[in-house]
Amino acid sequence: MKNFKILFVVFALAVVSCASNGGNYDVKRYICNFEGAYWDSLVDSSVNGDNLLGGTIAREWHDEKSDIVGKILEPYSGWWEGMAISHYCSKDYVNNGVPTTQLYAYVDSAYSGKNFLICNSFFGQAELCFKSKTSFIESMMVANTTYSYAETIHHQTFATRELGEDESIWVEAKGYVNGSDEVQATAKFYLYKNGKPAFEGWKKWYMTSMCQVDRILFEIKWDGEGVCEYPAYCAIDDIVVVRHEPVEEE
Repeated sequence: MKNFKILFVVFALAVVSCASNGGNYDVKRYICNFEGAYWDSLVDSSVNGDNLLGGTIAREWHDEKSDIVGKILEPYSGWWEGMAISHYCSKDYVNNGVPTTQLYAYVDSAYSGKNFLICNSFFGQAELCFKSKTSFIESMMVANTTYSYAETIHHQTFATRELGEDESIWVEAKGYVNGSDEVQATAKFYLYKNGKPAFEGWKKWYMTSMCQVDRILFEIKWDGEGVCEYPAYCAIDDIVVVRHEPVEEE
């Protein structure tokens, strides 16, 4: 409870310090949980690609309530990066921990409902942004994927070795504002720590250090030099967006 109170105070201070305008306003929260017919239609039946890819043209999805936009990129033929919509879950990393099942989260079910995101950031190209207004992302739920788990812990197919007992893999979020490429804030979340999964199932990532941003770039990093040797994937659900909205005067 003490830690929760500290986090709440830190977040409250961030809200106040990052607000650029005075006056009366309400603090409102919007949860992007990827539920409904629109999101169901974006889940790829192949459990490998993404329905947002049309040939070599990559499109994007938009959650109107939270104003979040997610991009899908196709750096070279047959592969994608970015934020793909999924509803595939499995703890069977032997059969579902290969590249052709890259949309599987290593959990029994979505955190809420049935849909979630799979983040593929092998070249650091997974990005969330806001379509029309800067906002805070207060938190999100995170899980590992079967492909990432199988390669990182068991070097099942392509990885040359297991993650070392003194090595870790984490997601680093970088926040940007006003269209600038200068990083304004960062947040870190460990997926694997000291050679083992840092948690089981879904875990909440408190992003109170991010402040108000236009976009967030996600990069999956590891201990060591060069490109990560393991699949740069994670699953994301229930993104909580916080906005200051002016109170209408009566």
